[in-house]
Amino acid sequence: MIQNFNKGLDTYLTKDQLKEICPVAFESAPTNPKVTSKYLFVNTEQIVDDLDKLGWKPVTAAMRKSRGKDTIFSKHMVTFQNPDIKINSKDGDHSFPRIIMTNSHDGLQAFKFSVGIFRLVCSNGLVVADEKFSDFKIRHKGYTFAELRDVVAKAVKDLPNKVEVLNKMKDTILTKEQKEKLALDAMLIRAGIAPDTEKAKKFEYDKETIEDILDPKRKEDKGDDLWKVFNVIQEKITQGEFHAALKGAETKVRKVRKIKSFEKDLQVNKELFKLATALI
Repeated sequence: MIQNFNKGLDTYLTKDQLKEICPVAFESAPTNPKVTSKYLFVNTEQIVDDLDKLGWKPVTAAMRKSRGKDTIFSKHMVTFQNPDIKINSKDGDHSFPRIIMTNSHDGLQAFKFSVGIFRLVCSNGLVVADEKFSDFKIRHKGYTFAELRDVVAKAVKDLPNKVEVLNKMKDTILTKEQKEKLALDAMLIRAGIAPDTEKAKKFEYDKETIEDILDPKRKEDKGDDLWKVFNVIQEKITQGEFHAALKGAETKVRKVRKIKSFEKDLQVNKELFKLATALI
């Protein structure tokens, strides 16, 4: 992904860069020949152009990898950021809201939109779980610019509520036990296991693993408040680069790697945010 956020956020993906990263976004026809006559083809390029009119520009993109030489999988994601909309924080932990759009040109799925927050102190964005907005869809049966404009307006209007949640997280101080459980539950979520279930009882990571997850990479994330702890855990769980082992297991310690699938990354991020905000 091509991006430059450290020089005033004035560099965004160009059309050529976006096409290189996510060529399926520029398909000129549905990739599934079985689509019905009711399907109105709207490619992602049109959404990119229309969001640009509203001040939102593409910053990252990804697409599902092919599982065969001649197989095209059209599920893809593009995230957008508006340089004029910024969330300022009194402690200097400033961030930018993002609109995360997933789309498919196979006639099986609608445009889906979620809200993301990009922190300036690190290069790792997080997805804010908001069921009403996350579930908002624009179907391929009558797309209009007016409908897209309403989606964006809804997201911007709700930003004060997002900021309130973030502030509450910053005001929530966690105990050592709460931090360790949050780290453990986050590992379970990454593994696709629901915390506090019978299956989860069989997965208890050793002390070193939990300590590694909770160890911040930068000084800005040191602290016991929920916001800082969550960001440390979220970055470790999604980006990997730490070692993990189950308590009492005879198997070797394994290195946890970065989540490569954008679909799993979105899912894990949303579940992690729900997990954290339950502690407010």
